[in-house]
Amino acid sequence: MSARMRRAAVFLAALAWLAALPARAETVRVLTGEHESFTRIAMVLARPSNWKVGRTAEGYGLELARPDIRLDLTGAFELIPRSRIRDLTFDPARSRLSIASTCDCHAAAFQIGERIVVIDITDGPAPEGHPFDAPLDEPVAADAPDAPPESTPAPTQQPAAHPAVVAPGALPPLHSDELRRRYDRQVTLPARDSRRAPPERRPPNRQDREVTDAFAEAEQRRRIAEIEAELLKQLARAGSQGMVEPNPDHAGAEGGVNQPEAGTPPSNHPGENVDAITGVDRAAPDAPPPPDDAREACLPPGAFAFLSAEPEEAPHELIANARQVLLREFDAPDAVAAGALVRSYLYLGFGAEARQVTLAFLAEAPEAPLYLALAAALDDTPEQAGQALSGQIGCPGPASFWAVLVSPVPSALNEKTSRAIAAAASDLPLHLRRWLVPRVAQALLARGHEELAASLRDSLSRVDGAHGTGFQLLQAALAERGEVGAGGAGAPSEKSREAAAALFEDVAESNDAEAPEALVEVIRLANLRGQVLRPDQVDLAEALIFEHRGTPLARALLIGLAPALARDGAFARAFDTLARAAAMPEGAPPDRLPGARDATAALLAENASDEIFLRMLFNPAQASLGAEVSAPTGFALAQRLLELGFPEQALAQSEGLPPEDDYRLMRVRALMALGRTERALASLAGLQGPESDALRAALLARLGEHDSAHTLSRVAGDEAAARRAAWASGDAEAIRESGSETEAGFTEATSPETAPAAPGEPSLSGAHDLLEQIRSRRAAIETLLEEKSSATGAVAPVDSPADAAPGT
Repeated sequence: MSARMRRAAVFLAALAWLAALPARAETVRVLTGEHESFTRIAMVLARPSNWKVGRTAEGYGLELARPDIRLDLTGAFELIPRSRIRDLTFDPARSRLSIASTCDCHAAAFQIGERIVVIDITDGPAPEGHPFDAPLDEPVAADAPDAPPESTPAPTQQPAAHPAVVAPGALPPLHSDELRRRYDRQVTLPARDSRRAPPERRPPNRQDREVTDAFAEAEQRRRIAEIEAELLKQLARAGSQGMVEPNPDHAGAEGGVNQPEAGTPPSNHPGENVDAITGVDRAAPDAPPPPDDAREACLPPGAFAFLSAEPEEAPHELIANARQVLLREFDAPDAVAAGALVRSYLYLGFGAEARQVTLAFLAEAPEAPLYLALAAALDDTPEQAGQALSGQIGCPGPASFWAVLVSPVPSALNEKTSRAIAAAASDLPLHLRRWLVPRVAQALLARGHEELAASLRDSLSRVDGAHGTGFQLLQAALAERGEVGAGGAGAPSEKSREAAAALFEDVAESNDAEAPEALVEVIRLANLRGQVLRPDQVDLAEALIFEHRGTPLARALLIGLAPALARDGAFARAFDTLARAAAMPEGAPPDRLPGARDATAALLAENASDEIFLRMLFNPAQASLGAEVSAPTGFALAQRLLELGFPEQALAQSEGLPPEDDYRLMRVRALMALGRTERALASLAGLQGPESDALRAALLARLGEHDSAHTLSRVAGDEAAARRAAWASGDAEAIRESGSETEAGFTEATSPETAPAAPGEPSLSGAHDLLEQIRSRRAAIETLLEEKSSATGAVAPVDSPADAAPGT
């Protein structure tokens, strides 16, 4: 064998060995979550896989078509109890997840996208014909032909121990991919018999199942109740006007009148289709005109009626009933069932699910834009709302309420719109009211509609029970504004802020989703009230910052924490916190970082010790701090630097200050301290007032213009400066005006006019007068020297008396 042939043989052997190796297993972590009426199991696969769910002896089971999948059950029971699910085990040989359950529950499974498989173990028995209640180890019944006669030879290959999963192409090609992506259900085929083709499979009676709309039935009951109530109202009014008389012979039992059931919810807008106007009404002088609520651009109230309905079915029944008839023969989607399913999801508050079904089955339906907008409102994703609710604020009915959730709130709302919003909130079922009303009220509160926000709050507070942390946050926001019903003092005050802080702290210390937002408000109020945060609150903030790092929430916590740390004296940590916040992307406007930086710098200028103040200001990272803060804070920083003897740094920090008088005067002092007299004098141009005159006089004195300095000092009322300027000028008149008595006496004594002069003719008396003049001048000089030495702290020399004998 040649060398080339040997190499080829080795190569082929290597290929055969590699092909025989098993594929690398994919490990998928099993995720779990506990809900009020069901326990959820979810798996995110790296690659799509067919699957089936059914009953087993222990409870339920999930079989995956891909044999290379391994399920990781680590931590599966960390978030769920063992009430509905006792145990979870995985058999890799059969790719089966066994769900042990003994509760009165049933399984519901579905698929999200191509890679997410979800199983819900839901309270209550399974509905009739439930697809996931069939035994997992038996194939789904199919319309198979009659069994072959006994003489037919047995197949040469034994059937598989369990039904084979759906293979590609087993479903009709038009909808099979879409079904696997969204609403895959248990579909199994019998093992393939090599002697004949598999029988055609058809879902039993699915196309004959009637589509029912629970919301339409509830709406019909509600409308009947409204019509009855309105009819009674109109009859009562007509009776009060003498238009009709009651007939006791036709009354109900014991003369009573049958009323609507006690469970029927009251309506805030009865009489849409029933009305009565009598002649007395028309003759009334102040009768209001007929209502005119018709606006072509407004959505009709009936479009939102299903959201305030009260269907008799339980939530899981609403979803199950609609999904069972979602697909007709050949897996063709049913638009009526799809609409019922979307309305069920919206009614229950499942915005993402409603959006998915709408896009999959109702994308071209006329009601699709509204369904998508309502889904965005429920999930607080206004960017996905589209235009269906655009411009609806101001429309009658619930349209205004839902539009507030996805549109900017105007600064002015008329009374009619306010009533419509409040009525829509009261009409909502309690679970939607608890979810949506706090958000709507907060949006209204941010635009100054405090009375309407309080009215929405009342729609919840009049119902017993806990309404969640969103309601508590709304109460705190109202209390801060002084709303008495929320614990405020009637107006914004320290007492109102204290009540709001207590409500915010309760939410912040909880483990709810709104806890981080509440902590942001706790820190904001502490900064507003000038209080220091507790150490545990600082630790909680740092923990949440780490947990939500890189998000707008973490940035908001950092921004609030910086002034709080500065107030506690931790200035280095405070500025480091500001730097961390600045490195993150800005959140929704307005950006609070500049305000936090300004407050931190102001606290530094006011409270820091000289050492810490200089250490922070001489840090290169804070070289431009004065330009990044407000003008008053920049002035405070520069002023303190100047007082500490750093005029150069004071000028640098005040470079960006506006040309206001106080800021210009501070810069003039800094220039004077640096000896830049001419520039300082030029900087005083245009300034008026005693302080500017005093500075101008001091600068002129430095330039030797003492006469002008004396005059300006007297104008400024600075007597000490005027005295110094007068003495420096040497002008006797100025000294007499502003100098001390000693200076004036010296000037008088030493003036040329009073200089001692010898008498014309020598005489004893003339000599005596001359000596007296000399003694007087010498006394004035000694007095002046003594005064000046006392002012400077020097010791005046003690001369010998004039008449002392020489040498003594």
